[in-house]
Amino acid sequence: VEGLSEYVVSDEVDCLNLLTRGERNRIKRATRMNIRSSRSHTLFQMLLETDKVDNKGMLKRAKLNLGDLAGSEKINKDEEMKAKHMLELRNINLSLTTLGKVI
Repeated sequence: VEGLSEYVVSDEVDCLNLLTRGERNRIKRATRMNIRSSRSHTLFQMLLETDKVDNKGMLKRAKLNLGDLAGSEKINKDEEMKAKHMLELRNINLSLTTLGKVI
C-alpha cells in the first residue's frame, strides 16, 4: 500500500498522538456542504495485545479497524468547476466505487 506506515506504541497517549498526526496529514478543503471536507481516505488499524498470559496460558489480542472515507460529491453540470476540482471529484468517486467492489 502506497504511503503505509506502521508504528509500535505502548500507551494511549502514543496512540492518540499518531491519530492527531494522521489528521494533520489529511487533505481537506471547503465544499458547498462542508467547511472542512476530507478529500482523502484514511485507514487506521490498531492491534492490541496483552503482555501477560491468562489462566489458560493464552495472550489476549484484539484488532480495531477504523476508516474515514473522503466525501463523495455530485458533479453539478450547471456550475463551472475548475479542472483540478473535477479531477479530484472523479478520483474520489472512482476510489469509492472500487472500494465498494472490494468490500
